[in-house]
Amino acid sequence: MNNIFIFITLCLAKTQEQWDIVYQSFQDLNSMDESGWTVSNNYNGLLFTTCNGSRLFGGFNAFGYSTIVSKHFSLPPHYKINFTFEFWKIDFCQIDQVYFFLDYEEYWTNYPQLWSDPKYSQWLNDRNNYSQWLNDRNNYSQWQEEYELCKSKSGSGWYEETEILTGIFKHDSESLIFIIYSYVKGGWGFRDFTLSIVRCSSGCLYCSDNDYNNCYQWVGILSLRHESIDLDGWMQNDNIQPATSKCLNFDLLGGQPNLALNDRLEKIIQNLSPHYKIQINFQSWLFNYHWDYNFYFQQLVDDQIYYQTKFLLATFDFLCGPYNNSGSISNIAVTQPHSSSQCNISMRFTVSDSNGYWGIRAFNIYLAKCQNGCDECVGPLKTEFTVCSSGLVLYNNICTNSPPMLLSQISTSQIKDLQSDDRIPIEINLLEVDQQINTQGNFTLSVKNQYKFLTIQVYVRCHPKTRINSLFQSNKYQDSYQYSFFLNCQQAFNTVNYNLKYEQRIIKEQEMIINTSDTQCVIYQVIRVIDELPLFVKILEIIIEDF
Repeated sequence: MNNIFIFITLCLAKTQEQWDIVYQSFQDLNSMDESGWTVSNNYNGLLFTTCNGSRLFGGFNAFGYSTIVSKHFSLPPHYKINFTFEFWKIDFCQIDQVYFFLDYEEYWTNYPQLWSDPKYSQWLNDRNNYSQWLNDRNNYSQWQEEYELCKSKSGSGWYEETEILTGIFKHDSESLIFIIYSYVKGGWGFRDFTLSIVRCSSGCLYCSDNDYNNCYQWVGILSLRHESIDLDGWMQNDNIQPATSKCLNFDLLGGQPNLALNDRLEKIIQNLSPHYKIQINFQSWLFNYHWDYNFYFQQLVDDQIYYQTKFLLATFDFLCGPYNNSGSISNIAVTQPHSSSQCNISMRFTVSDSNGYWGIRAFNIYLAKCQNGCDECVGPLKTEFTVCSSGLVLYNNICTNSPPMLLSQISTSQIKDLQSDDRIPIEINLLEVDQQINTQGNFTLSVKNQYKFLTIQVYVRCHPKTRINSLFQSNKYQDSYQYSFFLNCQQAFNTVNYNLKYEQRIIKEQEMIINTSDTQCVIYQVIRVIDELPLFVKILEIIIEDF
């Protein structure tokens, strides 16, 4: 039972998401920090008011009809966000709505709850009966105070209410925008604003979940920063450099009046590091278009359409520009296989008849990189290499700078050695480098051979009633196998000589580990793999056995 409990606990710990607060403001008098917030069309130059003992960002005679509040957030790598704030509606007298955006997610708050209150409906009905209305007036006045929190127009039937607005949604861009605006007659404000995220695993720059194995390979190569947009390499309609514009406090590449619908944006990125996948994220903005047009947005990578979507409806009105300037915001993310060292990215809106404009912001490109030592791969693992970097070769789908030597020739001979009693049982000679091993033990050699072949000669003393068990590793370019045989010691011979010729695929220094004793000789070639522990390939083993 204890083991089961531990297993369940570990599973829960692995999958549990942790929310981290990355921004918090407007909780109380000590946290009323409007830094980074942009406010337009506020009243009387006011940013803060007090209502029913609560300090508000905005409020009566501060935020109201046509007021727009916005802020940009720069976020660390994450894949989910959670927002919450307390929204106040003040002196709402009709069915009105307040809109706010978190990136492309649109939300709105409806008319005050008092309109659906049964007491209010009863009071409206009783107004037709004056005497009954007089009797109910005192009761209604007491109930009325539940909604007249700010006392801004007491007794006039203008009311307030508060609402906790919250939401959780997937989000992985390093940029987040918040916009809130209203076209209502009353005032509004908010307080206790909190933004939380679920971070990517440590070491990941981009992710879509909390699994490290799905995100460690992503690296960022291009970003249009919020503070300043680098136009280098961007082209508009093949011949001019696009201009930038600003909507609220957000910088856009293009936008009105710089980039018309049917205009094309393009950028060519060269000298990309080896990779197998590309991720392109950005936010598109449309301005001043008629809602019933059918807009097709296309994104092309290397002249192939990888993303196309249809825009039908406007999502905001005159956030920037003249009245009735309809607009739309959309987050676009494209993931696709890609391995070329160059990438041509182009995008455009196609529409038959419109005077609208468009632009982009929060543009980011990520590459799913191959591991070091690889020029081409089909995945993030070292076993998914297909082409190695210069100076390396592919061995068992792994790029290595010292691949196993190829056994190209083997020969044995039995002789009568009159001086065998004066020699140790097993001796080794590396012919091309003129290196002899006539001692016993376990040691490492660095063999600097300038030739294509390395010949290993092994002298083995052979006694009657013994046999020699031999095993050799024959490494081919695409596979490897073991070759073994036995030699029985003949009465007339006391020595067996092995002559083995190995081919070096790369002529460079080889590292070997040699272990010898009276009855055994083992030689390993050390294979160095990029960013990994070394591999030890047994190329030779000779054992003297009794029978």
